[in-house]
Amino acid sequence: MPLVATFRTEWFRVITDLNRRSLSTQEIAKELGVSKSAVLGWKTGSEPRHGDGEALIALWCQVTGKEREVVPTVVYRKMWMFRR
Repeated sequence: MPLVATFRTEWFRVITDLNRRSLSTQEIAKELGVSKSAVLGWKTGSEPRHGDGEALIALWCQVTGKEREVVPTVVYRKMWMFRR
């Protein structure tokens, strides 16, 4: 019975990576067409809407030059998978 992990995007690290590459929170918000408070909320634990999250990941890929497959993630849940 394998242990299966579910991952989610670690928005704090995504936004911090962009900030470290000289993009301010306000610039990120403007690029995505959302408020600065929305970006700050994502950085402190809120989940963006799907489209906003996709746009943020695309921006992260563009700015960092990294592929989507290596976007920062964190383990969300671990479960044992039982077979019947």
